Amino acid sequence: SGLTLRQASGARTMANKTKACRDIGALLPAAQAACRAFLAACEKEGLPVLITETYRTQERQDYLYAQGRTRAGTIITWTRKSRHTGRLAWDICKNRKGQEYADAAFFDRCGRIAARLGITWGGRWDTPDRSHFEVTSDWKEKRETEMEKRYETLAEVPSWARELVQEMLTRGCFADPHRLHLSEDMLRTMALTDRLLKAREGRK
Repeated sequence: SGLTLRQASGARTMANKTKACRDIGALLPAAQAACRAFLAACEKEGLPVLITETYRTQERQDYLYAQGRTRAGTIITWTRKSRHTGRLAWDICKNRKGQEYADAAFFDRCGRIAARLGITWGGRWDTPDRSHFEVTSDWKEKRETEMEKRYETLAEVPSWARELVQEMLTRGCFADPHRLHLSEDMLRTMALTDRLLKAREGRK
């Protein structure tokens, strides 16, 4: 037999609660641009990112908040107020079966990319949400010249810091010699620390 209007309405309501929207087009224009810039940068670095959710109705947010509180299950969100409901946030996972949320290094790299683009990463919050990324409605993509320059290989490092970085590479201080991800400020801090340590050794 067919559903009554009330039953059909109830089914739609439940679907709104339980089904995640993964459409980037459901976000506000600024968030759409930010999300696409983020995905392009991740792809460039070989990171297999999969969008798991974008816009979220308040009804769904309340439904998720109830999990682990008034509804069975593990707590998965800490707030009823989310940028998802304002169409300014998206969630991701690693697009590898069995590794969706288990690879901490993957999310750390995604978080660094987000920072370069001026996107907020939930992994840096007091209550970390590593799969969550969000922006404000006035987000604008930074031009390459506005982004902090990063040196990924020894050949890219300025000559004044190359010897120090080479020494650190020799000592195995970097996990991947082809992805150093060093900024100018980081290099200067390393150089100052190196001088301090050598000065202390000279006083002994």
